[in-house]
Amino acid sequence: MDLFLMSPPGRAWALRGRNNFRSREAPQVDARQARREWLALAREIEARGGTVVALPSPSELLTGMPYAAECGQVVPRKDAPPLFLLPRMMSAHRQTEREHWAPLARRMGMEVVDPGVGIWEAHGDVATFDGATLLFWGGRTTLDGLEAAARHFPGEVVRVQVREPAFHGNMAVLPLAAVDRLMVCPDVIAPDSYALLRERFGEQRLLVVTEDEIRHYATNGLPVGRDLLAPSVVQDAVRARLAMLGMRVVPLTMRELCEKGGGSSRCLVSRAEVDAASVKIPDEYRLSAVAKDIEADA
Repeated sequence: MDLFLMSPPGRAWALRGRNNFRSREAPQVDARQARREWLALAREIEARGGTVVALPSPSELLTGMPYAAECGQVVPRKDAPPLFLLPRMMSAHRQTEREHWAPLARRMGMEVVDPGVGIWEAHGDVATFDGATLLFWGGRTTLDGLEAAARHFPGEVVRVQVREPAFHGNMAVLPLAAVDRLMVCPDVIAPDSYALLRERFGEQRLLVVTEDEIRHYATNGLPVGRDLLAPSVVQDAVRARLAMLGMRVVPLTMRELCEKGGGSSRCLVSRAEVDAASVKIPDEYRLSAVAKDIEADA
């Protein structure tokens, strides 16, 4: 099962933290339009075989919940239920989100674990490529937070240090497994970490983009097979390079969630490949149920 944990914006969704380069100066959002943008992305995911589990926010104060990359990290295990590693968020207004994700993870049959140390912003600082798990720190996640989480990941772990404007690893690196490439932005990766990526994966497999291109969300699209679900602000030059590799960019209008809120399609999901028999999805959290509430606003 290609599992996507998501959380739709509420009817009173607004910008609170304004902790990224887009949201700091953005005008206030249109919550109804944001809900439609969210639903369009979720439906594109399910149209390509993904399974969306949608947890509506229990409070209008939890305005960060739609950016579900920070809801936690699902870690599949052999002969055991998946782990759900809780986040340890930097921003105070997001720190209680995990109190709502943890019960859902338990209902789905997962074992919930708190890394217990430092700041660790979960799926936003996790990627997989060529059998390795990449864990990121230096934006918001701290090194001690990374190390506390790292012991729960089986197999090879590659540690990568990033810097602003890449406040998460998912702005610095994008795995494109379908075309065997790792999109990277050396401008926001520490030199030692970039050297490690070149050594581990080979320079010929690295697709290099610039800081300007990641400010237009080149690395923040969501790859599903050979389709990249990406905000429409991704630049034409990046789309053309991906097309030459055999990737198709599917542009999505994300004026509220991305251009104002600062989070792209990849930021709106916590994704994992799990054995379908190892999890159970409550009917009320399936996309079909949550979509009815959003459509009622139309």
